Amino acid sequence: MIKNIIFFLPVFKLGGAGNSIFRLCTKIDLKKNNIFIISVGENEYKSKFKNYSKKIKIIEINKDNTVASFFILRKKVKEISKNSYNNIFISNQHYANVVSILALKKIKNLKLVVVDRIDISELNKFYNLTNFVKNKIVFILVKYLYKYANSIISNSKSAKKDIERITKSKVINISPPSLIKFRKIKTKKKNNKQINILTVGSLVKGKGVDTMIKSLGLLKNKNFIFTVAGDGEEKESLKKLIKELKLINKVRILGWCKNVEKLYEKSDLFIHASHQEGFPNSIVEALNFNLPVIASNCKGGTQEILINGKGGDLFPVNNHKLLALKIQRFMDNQTNLKKKLKFARKYINKYTVENNYNKYMKVFNKI
Repeated sequence: MIKNIIFFLPVFKLGGAGNSIFRLCTKIDLKKNNIFIISVGENEYKSKFKNYSKKIKIIEINKDNTVASFFILRKKVKEISKNSYNNIFISNQHYANVVSILALKKIKNLKLVVVDRIDISELNKFYNLTNFVKNKIVFILVKYLYKYANSIISNSKSAKKDIERITKSKVINISPPSLIKFRKIKTKKKNNKQINILTVGSLVKGKGVDTMIKSLGLLKNKNFIFTVAGDGEEKESLKKLIKELKLINKVRILGWCKNVEKLYEKSDLFIHASHQEGFPNSIVEALNFNLPVIASNCKGGTQEILINGKGGDLFPVNNHKLLALKIQRFMDNQTNLKKKLKFARKYINKYTVENNYNKYMKVFNKI
């Protein structure tokens, strides 16, 4: 029997969540399943989906936010599911999950799967009063509504424990499809004069890009170039910070890059400073490109990927001084961090697209 599989990601922008859904869709058999992708506003992966297959239907709800899309979302899903007894709706992100449960839980022949792609601890962090109120409301709704989902999925093991504790419901841990294939180690040309440092991710407050830039301002050794591959609302304030710290010739913000693989290949060190995470695909990708990693020990999948510091260096969230110290140590002597890199690479094969797909299919076939 053909399934209707409906993915809902309100903000479908370039980045980890969008990548994960796209990669999963490329593995699903389109002869046995119909796939629908719903976003609120523009889907920045629309052309990628269309290039892959015209059978994947893209639905963009023309509303300003997820709450405003409530009734249209319900209407669209009812239309998709009315002629089928086998419909699966996969919502992504806390706020989208609670809206989806409220809007869709009474629709017949529809199974609800909610995916927490960012650790629930995100809801305990806020940067203004509006953010605080919104997060508190979402946290309460998560606590009482998740039990109505047919399946709950978390990106990391730590998130699984937290959600189970908060909701008193069973949670399945499925890591995102970070790897398309495992890369063999390539010998890099050594450049003793300059260390190329890289980070990849959205330019939002929670990614801690300002922490990374501040740390570089403390380095005595200025023989580095720091490349930021990403875009977002913090871009202008980060440019201002770069100027204040007199790092204009040392830091470059490229925006989203079509060929980020070249950046990984040319880099010597990967740094990551998130305040909280779901499961940072970029860290797995960095390890796959044989890059040593220094990252914040935030809640989420970071510590899991870096095996609690055995596979890379960890530093406290927002502590730019300790990050600077760790970067300086790497610049002085790369041996220790490269040993950790070798250890971490032994375990990243489990983060493949194939493994992710098999686990999701198991969930879909069971509910």
